[in-house]
Amino acid sequence: MNNVLFFRWLTLLSFFGLMATLLAWILIAPHSDNFPTAAMLVLGVVPLLFPMRGLLYAKPYTHAWTSFLMLFYFSHAVGELYSGDSMLLYPLLALIFSFLCFCGSITFIKLDAKTRNASQKSKQ
Repeated sequence: MNNVLFFRWLTLLSFFGLMATLLAWILIAPHSDNFPTAAMLVLGVVPLLFPMRGLLYAKPYTHAWTSFLMLFYFSHAVGELYSGDSMLLYPLLALIFSFLCFCGSITFIKLDAKTRNASQKSKQ
């Protein structure tokens, strides 16, 4: 399997894994009665909708700024793991998926750039 393709699929699987984890965390996990579910869905999941099209079409620029977006989810998961007393499964999954998406997108950008440079040099 091509390394570029592997890291693209790693990015996509971890991206959708993070999205599913956040949806389950917000909708299924027990919360207090004052927990605004709709607001948390908007704040937690809607930012993931913006890079989805570019990730599906393997756009390097979208992978680049998705890696910056993953830093927010990574830091949120670390904060929840540190401060949370119960239900550590969801923050742990969010931490793993955001880390994998970050590493996968950065590596995809690097390998894709090398592949594009090699193909441009072979055409000249």
